[in-house]
Amino acid sequence: MPFDNLKSPKIKKLNLALLTLFTFLSLLFAYFVPIFGVAGMIFLTVPVTLLVTSGRIRDGIICVIIACVFLIFLDYLMAPVAAILILAVSFIYKNSIEKNKSKLFTVSCIFAAFFGALVLYFIINSAVDRVNYVSEVIKNYNNYVNGVFNEEYIAAYAGWLSIESSQLEIVAEQAKNVLKYVINIIPGILIGLFAFVSFMNYIATGTMLEKYDISIKKFPSFKQWDISWYWCWGIILGLVLILIPFGNQSLNKISDIAGFNLLAVFGPLYIVLGVSVLWGLMEKFKIPLIWRTAIFIFLGLFMSFTIFMVLFIGLIDVWVNFRRLERVS
Repeated sequence: MPFDNLKSPKIKKLNLALLTLFTFLSLLFAYFVPIFGVAGMIFLTVPVTLLVTSGRIRDGIICVIIACVFLIFLDYLMAPVAAILILAVSFIYKNSIEKNKSKLFTVSCIFAAFFGALVLYFIINSAVDRVNYVSEVIKNYNNYVNGVFNEEYIAAYAGWLSIESSQLEIVAEQAKNVLKYVINIIPGILIGLFAFVSFMNYIATGTMLEKYDISIKKFPSFKQWDISWYWCWGIILGLVLILIPFGNQSLNKISDIAGFNLLAVFGPLYIVLGVSVLWGLMEKFKIPLIWRTAIFIFLGLFMSFTIFMVLFIGLIDVWVNFRRLERVS
């Protein structure tokens, strides 16, 4: 493979075969592993970005083609979408570095690329199958929920738990209603997920680019993470829409769905900020790393309480400023 378009001697350390393998494994991890597959999404574009930003555009395209061609055997519609996504993100980084774009601009463009890839995948599936792909997904999801909580399930678990079937039926019906309602919050969950993936992708890519002397604007250390005060209006509006009744059942349902979607977007943002506040305070008081880790493990045992506590800390830090950060009014 020729190396005539390299900008730095360090770039020779980039091995096209290894980068292609890494891209392929990231695709498989993101495709097959539930929840933790997000890690595959975060690192998916890093190898090709390294190649493209270093001037090896041809090698980057080769890497994408070889890595995605194997995906055809799993999902032939996802393969071209994944290839477009990877190349789009890599060229976003190339443009941002060359034109010295801000961190927020770059992350926003990466977010748009991920969300656009999802929309493109839905459109292609709908066109090929000649059905509304989103409606089909919702229909299959509801059928799955109904199938999970069927009579055989209730009878089996009632006998195992030594309780009456009628009691378990009530619990199962409540769980079924909750799971069916969750589908309404998917837009907010997806926005929050892609925002997280885009942000972490920027950090991961920036770390790798720095190793090869390619400069990119860096975020401050975790203990100094902060956001502007007006972001809190997202959570406030979400709570208002959920808690205030509108006197109309259909309007109440719409407002509840909108409110929960807003909480799904802005809630994790303030949870991360709350963790940053706690981490910064622990570092300020010189608490050893092992004790900090132990404290967070302990808090993790009380997940339901911890989430609300950390979210509240992150939210009020906008006004209290626990870490005494220098903020522009």
